[in-house]
Amino acid sequence: MRILMVSEWSPRNFGGVSSQVALLSKWLERRGHSVVVLHKEGESGGNAIRVRSIIPFEHYVVPPCFWEVKRTISRIQPDVVHVHHSFTPLSVLAVRACTKLGVPCVLTNHSLPPAGDVEYWLKISYITPYRWLLRPTIVTAVSIAAANFIRDFLRIKTQVKVIPNAVDTERFKPRLVERDNSILYVGRLVRRKGVHILIEAFKILQRRGLEVKLVIGGKGYMEPLLRLLASDIDNIVFLGAVSEETKPSLFSEVKVFTLPSLAGESFGVVLLEALSSGTPVVATRVGGVPEIIAEGRDGLLVEPGDSEELAEAVASLLKSPSLWSKMSLNARKKAVEKYSIDKVGRLYEETYFEALELARKVKVLVK
Repeated sequence: MRILMVSEWSPRNFGGVSSQVALLSKWLERRGHSVVVLHKEGESGGNAIRVRSIIPFEHYVVPPCFWEVKRTISRIQPDVVHVHHSFTPLSVLAVRACTKLGVPCVLTNHSLPPAGDVEYWLKISYITPYRWLLRPTIVTAVSIAAANFIRDFLRIKTQVKVIPNAVDTERFKPRLVERDNSILYVGRLVRRKGVHILIEAFKILQRRGLEVKLVIGGKGYMEPLLRLLASDIDNIVFLGAVSEETKPSLFSEVKVFTLPSLAGESFGVVLLEALSSGTPVVATRVGGVPEIIAEGRDGLLVEPGDSEELAEAVASLLKSPSLWSKMSLNARKKAVEKYSIDKVGRLYEETYFEALELARKVKVLVK
């Protein structure tokens, strides 16, 4: 099968969607499929080709030329197009081009609203063109929360399939090394990720006399403020951007991974990377996170914005070796059994064949 992946960001970029596109593409190629990735931001090369923005400015809000997107899809002649993310200009135009060309299209929603009440965003759907432009063959989402949102936003009457994100369980795995008594965060340094709450929780842990280190990986507009908040605190390390090559060792060397998001967390690929590394998670009850982390089994869940509760949850893991060991084993087991790329890749492969069959039936009816 010839598959065209469409993503705003190059598979060589950092980020959850990029990593999923790269991981799934490699798995499909090992299965004997031909895969091309069409993107707008980041580096091209290999199986990735770039479509230009309508103006020479690289930002996801700047759309590409629709005719170039359509011509590129026509030239590649894919059997099926898999569009990742529902709300970037390239994604929207690619789905529209598939409709015009009669090419089977699978659209995967990776996101939730970045802030505010979901109901507010659903009202906005009435004045946006999305419901008329986005007409894919099949819609999938990475979590139940993301599926419910895209179904209601687009007023989809058919089922939205939930296919979770995946992790390479061979790359991310527990290692026979002594773990540091440290807490890890990896992700964008933006307000909705709640890293400022994590720093406040770390202060609480230090006041309680707990000897622990906080490692923060990532870049974003909040970085200067976060560094200022941490300027009078010992044992906080800012790593900057974390490469895909260094992530496996990083995740397997710490005791606890934290995701203190305030909103907009549809899934969180980093959660899978932590689980697969045998690293228990402390995260907030937002979006699709409770679908991934089983409270008291492979991690702990806290209310968003509550630094006291976050500190208490982290402390309970660090102070109890037996609890930590139990959760570490459960975390690895869940990653292998539920989120391995082999399991998730097969779900997408089945979906592609389903899209082909649906498109074939439509053509028969039209004739």
